[in-house]
Amino acid sequence: MAYQALYRRYRPAKFQDFVGQEAIIKTLKSQVMSGRIAHAYLFCGTRGTGKTSAAKVFARAINCETPVDGEPCGHCAICQSLQEDSTLDVLEIDAASNNGVEEIRDLRDKVKYPPAVGRYRVYIIDEVHMLSQGAFNALLKTLEEPPAHAKFILATTEPQKLPATILSRCQRFDFGRIPLVKIAARLEEAIQAENIPYEKTAVERIARAAEGGMRDAWSIADMCMGYALENTEGLSDALVREILGSSDRSTLFDFADLIIAGDSAGVLAKIDAVMRSGKEIQVFQKDVSSHFRALLMTFVCGREACAQVLEVTQEDADAYYQQAGKTTQLRLMRIMNLFLQAEADMRWSSQPRFAAENAALRACLPEESLQMEAMRERLDELERKIQAGEIAVSVRPARGTAKKIAAEGTDSPVSEKTVGTDPGVEPTAEAVYKAMMQEIRKSMPMLYALLVPGRLAHEENGLFTVVFNAKTGGLNVGMLNSRERNEQVATALSVAAGHPCTFKAALEGTVEEKDQRILDARKEAKRQAEENLQKVFDVFGRENVRIIDTEK
Repeated sequence: MAYQALYRRYRPAKFQDFVGQEAIIKTLKSQVMSGRIAHAYLFCGTRGTGKTSAAKVFARAINCETPVDGEPCGHCAICQSLQEDSTLDVLEIDAASNNGVEEIRDLRDKVKYPPAVGRYRVYIIDEVHMLSQGAFNALLKTLEEPPAHAKFILATTEPQKLPATILSRCQRFDFGRIPLVKIAARLEEAIQAENIPYEKTAVERIARAAEGGMRDAWSIADMCMGYALENTEGLSDALVREILGSSDRSTLFDFADLIIAGDSAGVLAKIDAVMRSGKEIQVFQKDVSSHFRALLMTFVCGREACAQVLEVTQEDADAYYQQAGKTTQLRLMRIMNLFLQAEADMRWSSQPRFAAENAALRACLPEESLQMEAMRERLDELERKIQAGEIAVSVRPARGTAKKIAAEGTDSPVSEKTVGTDPGVEPTAEAVYKAMMQEIRKSMPMLYALLVPGRLAHEENGLFTVVFNAKTGGLNVGMLNSRERNEQVATALSVAAGHPCTFKAALEGTVEEKDQRILDARKEAKRQAEENLQKVFDVFGRENVRIIDTEK
Protein backbone atom coordinates (compact mmCIF):
# COMPACT_ATOMS: atom_id res chain seq x y z
CA MET A 1 0.00 0.00 0.00
CA ALA A 2 1.31 3.46 -0.91
CA TYR A 3 2.57 5.66 1.93
CA GLN A 4 0.09 8.27 3.11
CA ALA A 5 1.28 11.55 4.61
CA LEU A 6 0.69 12.04 8.31
CA TYR A 7 -1.61 15.02 7.88
CA ARG A 8 -3.90 12.90 5.69
CA ARG A 9 -3.66 9.81 7.86
CA TYR A 10 -4.48 11.70 11.06
CA ARG A 11 -7.04 14.08 9.57
CA PRO A 12 -10.02 14.31 11.99
CA ALA A 13 -12.88 11.96 11.12
CA LYS A 14 -14.99 13.10 14.09
CA PHE A 15 -15.29 16.23 16.21
CA GLN A 16 -13.50 14.50 19.08
CA ASP A 17 -10.37 14.16 16.94
CA PHE A 18 -9.83 17.93 16.68
CA VAL A 19 -7.00 19.64 18.54
CA GLY A 20 -8.01 22.99 19.99
CA GLN A 21 -11.08 24.96 18.77
CA GLU A 22 -13.14 23.58 21.69
CA ALA A 23 -15.72 26.39 21.64
CA ILE A 24 -16.35 26.01 17.90
CA ILE A 25 -16.63 22.21 18.08
CA LYS A 26 -19.04 22.43 21.01
CA THR A 27 -21.28 24.88 19.12
CA LEU A 28 -21.36 22.78 15.95
CA LYS A 29 -22.19 19.61 17.89
CA SER A 30 -25.01 21.44 19.71
CA GLN A 31 -26.49 22.53 16.38
CA VAL A 32 -26.39 18.96 15.08
CA MET A 33 -28.13 17.63 18.21
CA SER A 34 -30.79 20.36 18.22
CA GLY A 35 -31.35 20.33 14.47
CA ARG A 36 -30.90 24.13 14.29
CA ILE A 37 -28.74 24.07 11.16
CA ALA A 38 -28.02 27.45 9.56
CA HIS A 39 -28.05 27.81 5.80
CA ALA A 40 -24.55 29.41 5.57
CA TYR A 41 -21.38 29.26 7.67
CA LEU A 42 -18.06 31.08 7.45
CA PHE A 43 -14.98 29.30 8.83
CA CYS A 44 -12.01 31.66 8.95
CA GLY A 45 -8.54 31.51 10.47
CA THR A 46 -4.87 30.88 9.68
CA ARG A 47 -3.73 27.92 7.64
CA GLY A 48 -3.78 24.43 9.10
CA THR A 49 -6.14 25.14 12.00
CA GLY A 50 -8.90 22.75 10.91
CA LYS A 51 -11.35 24.83 8.85
CA THR A 52 -11.86 22.44 5.93
CA SER A 53 -11.69 19.35 8.15
CA ALA A 54 -14.37 20.80 10.44
CA ALA A 55 -16.54 21.57 7.40
CA LYS A 56 -16.32 17.95 6.19
CA VAL A 57 -17.08 16.46 9.60
CA PHE A 58 -20.00 18.86 10.05
CA ALA A 59 -21.36 17.90 6.61
CA ARG A 60 -21.24 14.21 7.57
CA ALA A 61 -22.79 14.88 10.98
CA ILE A 62 -25.87 16.72 9.66
CA ASN A 63 -26.45 13.97 7.07
CA CYS A 64 -25.80 11.01 9.41
CA GLU A 65 -28.75 8.71 9.99
CA THR A 66 -27.84 8.02 13.63
CA PRO A 67 -25.58 10.78 15.05
CA VAL A 68 -24.23 10.19 18.56
CA ASP A 69 -23.94 13.33 20.72
CA GLY A 70 -23.60 15.43 17.57
CA GLU A 71 -20.90 13.16 16.09
CA PRO A 72 -21.31 11.26 12.82
CA CYS A 73 -21.61 7.57 13.62
CA GLY A 74 -19.28 6.51 10.83
CA HIS A 75 -21.15 3.25 10.27
CA CYS A 76 -24.36 4.12 8.43
CA ALA A 77 -24.58 4.01 4.65
CA ILE A 78 -24.50 7.81 4.34
CA CYS A 79 -21.39 8.16 6.53
CA GLN A 80 -19.65 5.43 4.57
CA SER A 81 -20.47 7.01 1.21
CA LEU A 82 -19.38 10.46 2.37
CA GLN A 83 -16.09 9.12 3.76
CA GLU A 84 -15.38 7.36 0.49
CA ASP A 85 -16.40 10.43 -1.58
CA SER A 86 -18.80 8.26 -3.55
CA THR A 87 -21.74 10.69 -3.32
CA LEU A 88 -22.41 14.16 -4.65
CA ASP A 89 -24.22 15.35 -1.54
CA VAL A 90 -21.05 17.07 -0.32
CA LEU A 91 -19.30 19.18 -2.98
CA GLU A 92 -15.94 20.81 -2.25
CA ILE A 93 -15.09 23.74 -4.54
CA ASP A 94 -11.68 25.42 -4.75
CA ALA A 95 -12.42 29.11 -5.24
CA ALA A 96 -8.80 29.81 -6.14
CA SER A 97 -9.19 27.96 -9.45
CA ASN A 98 -12.95 28.40 -9.89
CA ASN A 99 -13.35 32.06 -9.14
CA GLY A 100 -15.22 33.28 -12.19
CA VAL A 101 -18.84 34.29 -12.66
CA GLU A 102 -19.61 31.29 -14.88
CA GLU A 103 -18.57 28.74 -12.23
CA ILE A 104 -20.77 30.39 -9.59
CA ARG A 105 -23.69 30.63 -12.01
CA ASP A 106 -23.33 26.92 -12.72
CA LEU A 107 -23.34 26.29 -8.96
CA ARG A 108 -26.44 28.43 -8.57
CA ASP A 109 -28.25 26.37 -11.20
CA LYS A 110 -27.37 23.08 -9.47
CA VAL A 111 -28.42 24.20 -5.99
CA LYS A 112 -32.09 23.54 -6.74
CA TYR A 113 -31.48 19.78 -7.17
CA PRO A 114 -32.18 17.77 -3.97
CA PRO A 115 -29.55 15.53 -2.33
CA ALA A 116 -29.10 11.99 -3.58
CA VAL A 117 -29.06 10.05 -0.29
CA GLY A 118 -28.78 12.43 2.67
CA ARG A 119 -30.96 15.18 4.04
CA TYR A 120 -28.76 18.06 2.92
CA ARG A 121 -26.57 18.94 -0.02
CA VAL A 122 -23.53 20.74 1.41
CA TYR A 123 -21.33 23.08 -0.64
CA ILE A 124 -17.86 23.70 0.84
CA ILE A 125 -16.18 26.66 -0.90
CA ASP A 126 -12.51 26.79 0.11
CA GLU A 127 -10.45 30.01 -0.11
CA VAL A 128 -13.66 31.89 -0.84
CA HIS A 129 -11.88 35.26 -0.70
CA MET A 130 -10.39 34.42 -4.12
CA LEU A 131 -13.77 34.84 -5.86
CA SER A 132 -14.08 37.81 -8.19
CA GLN A 133 -16.49 40.63 -7.50
CA GLY A 134 -18.82 39.34 -10.20
CA ALA A 135 -18.73 35.86 -8.67
CA PHE A 136 -19.62 37.27 -5.26
CA ASN A 137 -22.57 39.09 -6.80
CA ALA A 138 -23.73 35.88 -8.48
CA LEU A 139 -23.45 33.97 -5.19
CA LEU A 140 -25.19 36.61 -3.08
CA LYS A 141 -28.84 35.89 -3.85
CA THR A 142 -28.40 32.13 -3.57
CA LEU A 143 -26.59 32.54 -0.28
CA GLU A 144 -29.39 34.71 1.06
CA GLU A 145 -32.34 32.43 0.21
CA PRO A 146 -31.10 28.94 -0.70
CA PRO A 147 -33.38 25.90 -0.93
CA ALA A 148 -34.05 24.17 2.40
CA HIS A 149 -31.83 21.22 1.46
CA ALA A 150 -28.77 23.39 0.53
CA LYS A 151 -26.14 24.36 3.07
CA PHE A 152 -23.06 26.47 2.38
CA ILE A 153 -19.77 26.40 4.30
CA LEU A 154 -17.28 29.08 3.23
CA ALA A 155 -13.65 28.74 4.35
CA THR A 156 -11.03 31.47 4.12
CA THR A 157 -7.76 32.68 5.60
CA GLU A 158 -8.57 36.33 4.76
CA PRO A 159 -12.12 37.21 5.85
CA GLN A 160 -11.40 40.93 5.51
CA LYS A 161 -11.51 40.49 1.71
CA LEU A 162 -15.11 39.28 1.72
CA PRO A 163 -17.89 41.79 0.97
CA ALA A 164 -19.99 42.85 3.95
CA THR A 165 -23.08 41.52 2.16
CA ILE A 166 -21.59 38.00 2.23
CA LEU A 167 -20.40 38.26 5.84
CA SER A 168 -23.81 39.36 7.07
CA ARG A 169 -25.46 36.22 5.65
CA CYS A 170 -23.20 33.71 7.38
CA GLN A 171 -22.63 32.38 10.87
CA ARG A 172 -18.97 33.19 11.46
CA PHE A 173 -16.53 30.95 13.34
CA ASP A 174 -12.94 32.11 13.88
CA PHE A 175 -10.40 29.27 14.16
CA GLY A 176 -7.51 30.42 16.35
CA ARG A 177 -3.92 29.18 16.41
CA ILE A 178 -3.57 25.92 18.31
CA PRO A 179 -1.58 26.09 21.59
CA LEU A 180 1.88 24.55 21.50
CA VAL A 181 1.18 22.07 24.31
CA LYS A 182 -1.85 20.63 22.47
CA ILE A 183 0.05 20.26 19.20
CA ALA A 184 2.92 18.54 21.03
CA ALA A 185 0.54 16.15 22.81
CA ARG A 186 -1.13 15.16 19.52
CA LEU A 187 2.25 14.62 17.85
CA GLU A 188 3.42 12.41 20.69
CA GLU A 189 0.39 10.14 20.23
CA ALA A 190 1.20 9.70 16.55
CA ILE A 191 4.94 9.14 17.10
CA GLN A 192 4.22 6.55 19.75
CA ALA A 193 1.85 4.80 17.33
CA GLU A 194 4.68 4.70 14.79
CA ASN A 195 6.99 3.06 17.37
CA ILE A 196 9.73 5.64 16.92
CA PRO A 197 11.85 6.63 19.96
CA TYR A 198 11.79 10.37 20.56
CA GLU A 199 12.84 13.17 22.87
CA LYS A 200 10.15 15.40 24.34
CA THR A 201 12.18 18.51 23.52
CA ALA A 202 12.27 17.41 19.85
CA VAL A 203 8.47 17.21 19.72
CA GLU A 204 8.17 20.63 21.40
CA ARG A 205 10.56 22.11 18.83
CA ILE A 206 8.42 20.76 15.98
CA ALA A 207 5.27 22.15 17.62
CA ARG A 208 6.91 25.53 18.08
CA ALA A 209 8.06 25.62 14.44
CA ALA A 210 4.45 24.95 13.31
CA GLU A 211 3.41 28.36 14.73
CA GLY A 212 -0.07 27.24 15.76
CA GLY A 213 -0.95 25.19 12.66
CA MET A 214 -1.63 21.47 13.10
CA ARG A 215 -1.15 20.70 9.42
CA ASP A 216 2.28 22.38 9.42
CA ALA A 217 3.15 20.34 12.50
CA TRP A 218 2.24 17.08 10.71
CA SER A 219 4.32 18.06 7.66
CA ILE A 220 7.41 18.91 9.74
CA ALA A 221 6.99 15.77 11.84
CA ASP A 222 6.66 13.67 8.68
CA MET A 223 9.97 14.99 7.39
CA CYS A 224 11.75 14.54 10.72
CA MET A 225 10.39 11.03 11.25
CA GLY A 226 11.72 10.05 7.84
CA TYR A 227 15.22 10.93 9.05
CA ALA A 228 14.60 9.38 12.45
CA LEU A 229 14.00 5.93 10.93
CA GLU A 230 17.67 5.85 9.90
CA ASN A 231 18.90 7.37 13.17
CA THR A 232 19.68 5.02 16.04
CA GLU A 233 18.75 7.72 18.54
CA GLY A 234 15.33 8.15 16.97
CA LEU A 235 13.71 11.57 16.88
CA SER A 236 16.23 13.61 18.86
CA ASP A 237 16.24 17.34 19.51
CA ALA A 238 19.59 17.68 17.73
CA LEU A 239 18.16 15.97 14.65
CA VAL A 240 15.11 18.25 14.52
CA ARG A 241 17.29 21.29 15.05
CA GLU A 242 19.56 20.23 12.20
CA ILE A 243 16.62 19.61 9.85
CA LEU A 244 14.96 22.92 10.67
CA GLY A 245 18.25 24.78 10.52
CA SER A 246 17.50 26.52 13.81
CA SER A 247 19.89 27.35 16.63
CA ASP A 248 19.89 25.62 19.99
CA ARG A 249 18.83 27.38 23.17
CA SER A 250 22.35 27.87 24.53
CA THR A 251 23.54 29.56 21.31
CA LEU A 252 20.72 32.10 21.47
CA PHE A 253 21.33 32.87 25.15
CA ASP A 254 25.08 33.28 24.54
CA PHE A 255 24.43 35.55 21.56
CA ALA A 256 21.99 37.69 23.56
CA ASP A 257 24.52 37.97 26.42
CA LEU A 258 27.14 39.27 23.98
CA ILE A 259 24.74 41.90 22.61
CA ILE A 260 23.63 43.04 26.07
CA ALA A 261 27.28 43.32 27.14
CA GLY A 262 28.11 45.32 24.01
CA ASP A 263 30.78 42.82 22.88
CA SER A 264 30.92 43.68 19.17
CA ALA A 265 33.83 41.36 18.38
CA GLY A 266 32.18 38.45 20.19
CA VAL A 267 28.92 39.01 18.29
CA LEU A 268 30.67 38.90 14.91
CA ALA A 269 32.55 35.77 15.93
CA LYS A 270 29.31 34.08 16.98
CA ILE A 271 27.62 34.92 13.66
CA ASP A 272 30.64 33.52 11.83
CA ALA A 273 30.48 30.31 13.88
CA VAL A 274 26.77 29.93 13.09
CA MET A 275 27.43 30.36 9.38
CA ARG A 276 30.31 27.90 9.40
CA SER A 277 28.13 25.30 11.08
CA GLY A 278 25.88 25.33 8.00
CA LYS A 279 22.94 27.30 9.43
CA GLU A 280 20.99 29.67 7.22
CA ILE A 281 21.51 33.25 8.37
CA GLN A 282 17.83 34.05 7.73
CA VAL A 283 16.73 31.26 10.07
CA PHE A 284 19.24 32.37 12.71
CA GLN A 285 18.01 35.96 12.43
CA LYS A 286 14.42 34.79 12.94
CA ASP A 287 15.46 32.77 16.01
CA VAL A 288 17.26 35.81 17.47
CA SER A 289 14.20 38.01 16.95
CA SER A 290 12.03 35.41 18.69
CA HIS A 291 14.51 35.19 21.56
CA PHE A 292 14.52 38.94 22.18
CA ARG A 293 10.72 38.96 21.94
CA ALA A 294 10.72 36.36 24.70
CA LEU A 295 13.04 38.55 26.79
CA LEU A 296 10.80 41.57 26.25
CA MET A 297 7.64 39.64 27.13
CA THR A 298 9.35 38.34 30.27
CA PHE A 299 10.47 41.83 31.24
CA VAL A 300 6.93 43.18 30.83
CA CYS A 301 4.84 40.25 32.09
CA GLY A 302 7.11 38.85 34.78
CA ARG A 303 8.51 35.40 35.40
CA GLU A 304 5.27 33.58 36.18
CA ALA A 305 3.08 35.02 33.44
CA CYS A 306 5.66 34.65 30.66
CA ALA A 307 5.66 30.85 30.93
CA GLN A 308 2.03 30.88 29.84
CA VAL A 309 2.34 33.74 27.33
CA LEU A 310 5.37 32.21 25.60
CA GLU A 311 4.24 28.58 26.10
CA VAL A 312 7.58 27.54 27.56
CA THR A 313 8.60 25.50 30.58
CA GLN A 314 9.18 27.18 33.93
CA GLU A 315 12.90 26.45 33.56
CA ASP A 316 13.03 28.40 30.30
CA ALA A 317 10.96 31.18 31.85
CA ASP A 318 13.49 31.49 34.70
CA ALA A 319 16.37 31.70 32.21
CA TYR A 320 14.58 34.41 30.21
CA TYR A 321 13.83 36.32 33.40
CA GLN A 322 17.46 36.30 34.53
CA GLN A 323 18.75 37.46 31.16
CA ALA A 324 16.07 40.15 30.74
CA GLY A 325 17.12 41.60 34.11
CA LYS A 326 20.55 42.49 32.67
CA THR A 327 19.17 45.27 30.47
CA THR A 328 16.20 47.66 30.14
CA GLN A 329 12.83 47.47 28.43
CA LEU A 330 13.70 50.37 26.15
CA ARG A 331 16.86 48.67 24.92
CA LEU A 332 15.08 45.34 24.36
CA MET A 333 12.49 47.14 22.23
CA ARG A 334 15.21 48.87 20.23
CA ILE A 335 17.11 45.61 19.65
CA MET A 336 13.92 43.89 18.50
CA ASN A 337 13.26 46.71 16.03
CA LEU A 338 16.79 46.39 14.66
CA PHE A 339 16.52 42.64 14.09
CA LEU A 340 13.00 42.82 12.64
CA GLN A 341 14.18 45.49 10.20
CA ALA A 342 17.18 43.32 9.35
CA GLU A 343 14.82 40.39 8.57
CA ALA A 344 13.00 42.59 6.07
CA ASP A 345 16.26 43.88 4.55
CA MET A 346 17.66 40.37 4.16
CA ARG A 347 14.83 39.36 1.82
CA TRP A 348 16.12 41.75 -0.84
CA SER A 349 19.82 41.81 -0.06
CA SER A 350 22.36 39.98 -2.19
CA GLN A 351 24.46 39.63 0.98
CA PRO A 352 22.01 38.85 3.82
CA ARG A 353 24.88 38.17 6.21
CA PHE A 354 25.94 41.82 5.99
CA ALA A 355 22.49 42.95 7.09
CA ALA A 356 22.57 40.58 10.06
CA GLU A 357 26.04 41.72 11.13
CA ASN A 358 25.13 45.39 10.81
CA ALA A 359 22.00 44.92 12.94
CA ALA A 360 23.98 43.02 15.57
CA LEU A 361 26.70 45.70 15.76
CA ARG A 362 24.12 48.47 16.14
CA ALA A 363 22.37 46.44 18.83
CA CYS A 364 25.64 46.36 20.80
CA LEU A 365 25.78 50.15 21.01
CA PRO A 366 24.31 51.78 24.13
CA GLU A 367 21.34 54.10 23.72
CA GLU A 368 23.41 57.22 24.42
CA SER A 369 25.86 56.39 21.64
CA LEU A 370 23.06 56.07 19.08
CA GLN A 371 21.56 59.38 20.14
CA MET A 372 24.93 61.11 19.95
CA GLU A 373 25.57 59.48 16.58
CA ALA A 374 22.25 60.72 15.24
CA MET A 375 22.95 64.20 16.60
CA ARG A 376 26.40 64.27 15.03
CA GLU A 377 24.96 63.21 11.68
CA ARG A 378 22.41 66.01 11.82
CA LEU A 379 25.04 68.55 12.85
CA ASP A 380 27.44 67.45 10.12
CA GLU A 381 24.69 67.85 7.55
CA LEU A 382 23.75 71.25 8.99
CA GLU A 383 27.37 72.40 8.90
CA ARG A 384 27.70 71.30 5.29
CA LYS A 385 24.58 73.22 4.28
CA ILE A 386 25.68 76.36 6.18
CA GLN A 387 29.11 76.33 4.56
CA ALA A 388 27.57 75.73 1.14
CA GLY A 389 25.16 78.60 1.65
CA GLU A 390 22.13 76.36 1.20
CA ILE A 391 20.50 77.61 4.41
CA ALA A 392 20.70 80.83 6.40
CA VAL A 393 21.05 80.68 10.18
CA SER A 394 18.86 82.91 12.34
CA VAL A 395 18.79 83.20 16.09
CA ARG A 396 15.61 82.27 17.95
CA PRO A 397 13.82 85.25 19.59
CA ALA A 398 14.27 85.44 23.34
CA ARG A 399 11.53 84.71 25.79
CA GLY A 400 10.68 88.13 27.17
CA THR A 401 12.13 91.43 26.05
CA ALA A 402 14.34 91.35 22.97
CA LYS A 403 17.53 93.40 23.11
CA LYS A 404 19.96 94.57 20.49
CA ILE A 405 23.63 93.77 20.67
CA ALA A 406 25.36 96.21 22.95
CA ALA A 407 28.36 96.68 20.71
CA GLU A 408 27.91 99.54 18.26
CA GLY A 409 29.09 99.72 14.70
CA THR A 410 29.21 95.99 14.08
CA ASP A 411 28.19 94.82 10.63
CA SER A 412 27.38 91.27 11.71
CA PRO A 413 23.91 90.08 10.70
CA VAL A 414 23.39 88.94 14.29
CA SER A 415 23.35 92.55 15.45
CA GLU A 416 20.05 93.04 13.63
CA LYS A 417 18.34 90.11 15.36
CA THR A 418 17.06 89.33 18.79
CA VAL A 419 19.09 86.91 20.86
CA GLY A 420 18.33 84.30 23.50
CA THR A 421 19.12 86.01 26.79
CA ASP A 422 17.05 86.66 29.88
CA PRO A 423 15.99 90.26 30.65
CA GLY A 424 17.84 90.16 33.95
CA VAL A 425 21.27 89.41 32.48
CA GLU A 426 23.77 92.20 33.02
CA PRO A 427 24.39 94.23 29.82
CA THR A 428 28.13 93.52 29.99
CA ALA A 429 27.62 89.76 30.18
CA GLU A 430 24.99 90.01 27.47
CA ALA A 431 27.40 91.87 25.17
CA VAL A 432 30.17 89.34 25.82
CA TYR A 433 27.87 86.41 25.02
CA LYS A 434 26.60 88.03 21.81
CA ALA A 435 30.09 88.88 20.68
CA MET A 436 31.13 85.28 21.31
CA MET A 437 28.15 84.02 19.27
CA GLN A 438 29.10 86.31 16.38
CA GLU A 439 32.63 84.95 16.36
CA ILE A 440 31.85 81.21 16.53
CA ARG A 441 29.12 81.67 13.90
CA LYS A 442 31.90 82.39 11.43
CA SER A 443 34.61 80.04 12.69
CA MET A 444 32.70 77.09 14.24
CA PRO A 445 29.22 76.77 12.66
CA MET A 446 28.61 73.33 14.19
CA LEU A 447 29.18 74.67 17.70
CA TYR A 448 27.05 77.70 16.85
CA ALA A 449 24.20 75.40 15.77
CA LEU A 450 24.36 73.65 19.15
CA LEU A 451 24.16 76.95 21.05
CA VAL A 452 21.43 78.64 18.98
CA PRO A 453 18.42 76.94 20.64
CA GLY A 454 19.63 78.03 24.10
CA ARG A 455 19.51 81.33 25.97
CA LEU A 456 21.91 82.94 28.39
CA ALA A 457 20.30 82.56 31.83
CA HIS A 458 22.90 84.32 33.97
CA GLU A 459 26.58 85.09 34.49
CA GLU A 460 28.35 84.98 37.83
CA ASN A 461 32.10 85.36 38.45
CA GLY A 462 32.86 84.57 34.82
CA LEU A 463 30.59 81.47 34.69
CA PHE A 464 28.12 81.77 31.79
CA THR A 465 25.10 79.47 32.16
CA VAL A 466 23.04 78.78 29.00
CA VAL A 467 19.76 76.87 29.37
CA PHE A 468 17.81 74.78 26.85
CA ASN A 469 14.26 73.49 26.54
CA ALA A 470 13.69 70.67 29.04
CA LYS A 471 11.96 68.43 26.46
CA THR A 472 14.11 68.96 23.36
CA GLY A 473 17.45 70.21 24.61
CA GLY A 474 18.84 67.09 26.25
CA LEU A 475 21.22 66.26 23.41
CA ASN A 476 22.43 69.88 23.15
CA VAL A 477 23.24 69.93 26.87
CA GLY A 478 25.02 66.58 26.71
CA MET A 479 27.19 67.56 23.75
CA LEU A 480 27.99 71.09 24.97
CA ASN A 481 29.04 69.78 28.39
CA SER A 482 31.51 67.37 26.82
CA ARG A 483 35.07 68.34 27.61
CA GLU A 484 36.05 69.37 24.08
CA ARG A 485 33.05 71.56 23.28
CA ASN A 486 32.89 73.06 26.76
CA GLU A 487 36.48 74.21 26.43
CA GLN A 488 35.76 75.65 22.96
CA VAL A 489 32.88 77.76 24.26
CA ALA A 490 34.81 78.84 27.37
CA THR A 491 37.79 79.91 25.22
CA ALA A 492 35.55 81.92 22.90
CA LEU A 493 33.90 83.63 25.90
CA SER A 494 37.32 84.43 27.40
CA VAL A 495 38.45 86.06 24.16
CA ALA A 496 35.27 88.11 23.92
CA ALA A 497 35.41 89.18 27.60
CA GLY A 498 39.14 89.81 27.81
CA HIS A 499 39.46 87.70 30.98
CA PRO A 500 39.12 83.95 31.84
CA CYS A 501 35.56 82.67 31.63
CA THR A 502 33.88 79.30 32.13
CA PHE A 503 30.76 77.82 30.58
CA LYS A 504 27.94 75.44 31.55
CA ALA A 505 24.85 74.17 29.66
CA ALA A 506 21.71 73.20 31.61
CA LEU A 507 18.07 72.33 31.09
CA GLU A 508 15.28 74.75 31.90
CA GLY A 509 13.62 74.11 35.23
CA THR A 510 16.72 73.19 37.20
CA VAL A 511 16.89 74.40 40.80
CA GLU A 512 19.76 76.81 40.33
CA GLU A 513 18.19 78.35 37.26
CA LYS A 514 14.88 78.86 39.07
CA ASP A 515 16.68 80.63 41.94
CA GLN A 516 18.64 82.84 39.59
CA ARG A 517 15.55 83.83 37.64
CA ILE A 518 13.85 84.88 40.86
CA LEU A 519 16.84 87.10 41.65
CA ASP A 520 16.84 88.41 38.08
CA ALA A 521 13.13 89.22 38.33
CA ARG A 522 13.66 91.08 41.60
CA LYS A 523 16.57 93.01 40.07
CA GLU A 524 14.43 94.00 37.10
CA ALA A 525 11.57 95.08 39.38
CA LYS A 526 13.96 97.22 41.43
CA ARG A 527 15.33 98.86 38.28
CA GLN A 528 11.85 99.64 37.01
CA ALA A 529 10.89 101.14 40.38
CA GLU A 530 13.97 103.36 40.36
CA GLU A 531 13.21 104.55 36.82
CA ASN A 532 9.60 105.37 37.75
CA LEU A 533 10.72 107.22 40.87
CA GLN A 534 13.17 109.27 38.85
CA LYS A 535 10.38 110.27 36.47
CA VAL A 536 8.35 111.50 39.46
CA PHE A 537 11.36 113.52 40.72
CA ASP A 538 11.79 115.07 37.26
CA VAL A 539 8.15 116.24 37.13
CA PHE A 540 7.55 117.41 40.73
CA GLY A 541 11.06 118.01 41.99
CA ARG A 542 12.86 115.88 44.56
CA GLU A 543 12.17 118.35 47.38
CA ASN A 544 8.40 118.07 46.83
CA VAL A 545 8.22 114.26 46.96
CA ARG A 546 7.82 112.40 50.24
CA ILE A 547 8.50 108.62 50.24
CA ILE A 548 6.58 106.55 52.83
CA ASP A 549 7.43 102.87 53.51
CA THR A 550 3.99 101.23 53.78
CA GLU A 551 5.38 97.89 54.99
CA LYS A 552 6.44 99.29 58.38
